[in-house]
Amino acid sequence: MSDNLQLWLLFFAVGLGTFLIRLSFIQLHGSAEALIARSKHILMLLPPAILAALCIPAIIFTRPLTAYQVDYFQLLAALVAILIAKFSRSVFWPVMGGMLCLWLLRFISS
Repeated sequence: MSDNLQLWLLFFAVGLGTFLIRLSFIQLHGSAEALIARSKHILMLLPPAILAALCIPAIIFTRPLTAYQVDYFQLLAALVAILIAKFSRSVFWPVMGGMLCLWLLRFISS
């Protein structure tokens, strides 16, 4: 069997396995609507958790992990972005506000 054929068979098997795993949860609960209604509150918390998981390491570890140093300008800009997010309930304005705050702080300090 050629390597290409083995690779395509692997892709197909993994895709089918993933589909069957997801289908089993829907079939076990009877319907997708009931499952979505029960897990709606948990699913609403998923985007902020993912955003925090992506942003916090970049804010805290500004240098290689061997040299643990905090950049206070980044922390202050992150706090500004959090405050803007609290009141705007948007994604665009906290990102813009945090970046503008960071750029302004670095411009003033140089």
